[in-house]
Amino acid sequence: MNAMLVVMILAGAGVLIGSVRAWRSQRRHRMLVIALQIVAAALLVLCLFPPTTQENFAAGEMQVLTPAATPEQLAGVSAGATVIALPGAPDLRGAERVPDLGTALRRHPDLRSLHVIGGGLPARDRDAARGIVTRFDAAALPQGVVDLDAPEWVDAGSVWRLGGRVERVAQGRIEFRDPADVVVAAAPLDADGRFQLHAQAKVAGASLFSLRVLDKDGARIDEIALPLVARAGQPLKIVLLAGAPNPELKYLRRWAVDAGLQLDSRVNLSEGIALTEGSAALDAEALRGADVAIIDERAWATLTAAQKQALTTAVHEGLGVLLRVTGALPAAVTEDWAALGFRTQASAASSTATFDHALGLGDAGLALTRQALQVDAGDATPLLRADDDAPVALWRSEGRGRVGLWWLADSYRLSLGGAQAQFGTLWSAALTTLARARGEKTPQLPREARVDERAVLCNVAAGASVETGQHARVELSIDSTGATAGCAAYWPTQAGWHTLVSGDQRWPFHVRAATEAVALQRADDARATRALITMSAAPAQNAQREHALPRWPFYLGWLAAVALLWWLERRSPREPA
Repeated sequence: MNAMLVVMILAGAGVLIGSVRAWRSQRRHRMLVIALQIVAAALLVLCLFPPTTQENFAAGEMQVLTPAATPEQLAGVSAGATVIALPGAPDLRGAERVPDLGTALRRHPDLRSLHVIGGGLPARDRDAARGIVTRFDAAALPQGVVDLDAPEWVDAGSVWRLGGRVERVAQGRIEFRDPADVVVAAAPLDADGRFQLHAQAKVAGASLFSLRVLDKDGARIDEIALPLVARAGQPLKIVLLAGAPNPELKYLRRWAVDAGLQLDSRVNLSEGIALTEGSAALDAEALRGADVAIIDERAWATLTAAQKQALTTAVHEGLGVLLRVTGALPAAVTEDWAALGFRTQASAASSTATFDHALGLGDAGLALTRQALQVDAGDATPLLRADDDAPVALWRSEGRGRVGLWWLADSYRLSLGGAQAQFGTLWSAALTTLARARGEKTPQLPREARVDERAVLCNVAAGASVETGQHARVELSIDSTGATAGCAAYWPTQAGWHTLVSGDQRWPFHVRAATEAVALQRADDARATRALITMSAAPAQNAQREHALPRWPFYLGWLAAVALLWWLERRSPREPA
């Protein structure tokens, strides 16, 4: 005999005895008293042994509650499913609290898929979830910066671009502030909350800038730190050959000298007369030591077959070559350049191009000139685009080197218009892209390191360490085998600048506080979780499971019935015999 049957027998006996006594007592409302006794007994049994219902759930699927899960999402969680809650996730009745996803997977080895609910999986749990995430119900992102496109480092003296997106701030604006809290650049947010800013890295070193989000009334919505490392680049060795002097060549040579580049140039003035600086030779030995060769069509037409062969051989060995178009191309030059991958033909007329958006010039409206040229290079990549997204320079790989074609005629007008920094950035980016790869091995530093979260550093030499802000060093344990060879894990315990010390090299990187840039971290977690969704995991099968109804409605009903019985027992007078 089970417990439910015993309780039912006892409750029935109690109801029978109470009903007989009520009937004999000659009280008013005795029929109501008898009915309430029956109802109270039934509700007591239902409270102790609530009925069950069939509930659908996904068999083999684990529902994972992550931080920022909303009450609406929690209400939609199936009570019959296996539900686990990660640290920081809200409380839910029936959810199993676990310290990490790996622990939950070990406790439930029979699951076949994961249904992630909330803000997304933190970096700690993504490796364990790889290949088994099939669904992700993402919570809405908070206000603030949720997307940030910033370089890891920039060249000192160059103009660099910063972009991103702000969530749920209508008609707002973004400000980029330097370490002295002075506004360096500002821009309004577009309808989607996106922004793009340009700034100049004036000196080499590590600096901590900030991004401030303001609403339409000027109130601060969000502010995040933006670390920036400006490096003094290695000076390139350039060989410059030109068929005639012109303003473009003048300002290019002046910029190269001011930037500290090693420039060997030869500019033809007339037949047999040339302005020479350095050797500017095109033999194999000279080209082996150069990084980039810049040649226009007039200078190319004067090259001998041996010089062209030496140049082609040097390109295959890693030299970068920039072919400048300054006028109409002779047929022989067109044929030679076609062999290098650029098939050209003259167009009807030259056109103009603006770079206000591409170079961050605001509304300068400065129009530069494109040469009258049509270029066909199927495997080429744009080297420079105008604001209308049309390329004015292309590059392609040739052996171990790169060859570029440049048909922008008068970039020097940027310098004349007061945009010397943009002029230098334009040419610096082009030459850096084409230049010979010197094979310098640089470490791979974490982009968004946070306190108490694992940061991974790769391309690290043996004996490397991390120096914290108090100049305390933490020795790194570097993996020497497998796919992670040369990588090390590091758990920062404090926010601020840290330095990777490897041999005689020092590489700074920044660590955010755990509570800093919450919207950006939430967006990163959501993007990383979506990237884990796979269709290859075993699909969850629909199943049914008995689920007990909650007891509290029956308990409240029983309490109301008993209270009414007590009131009738105390207040109802007896009828005379």
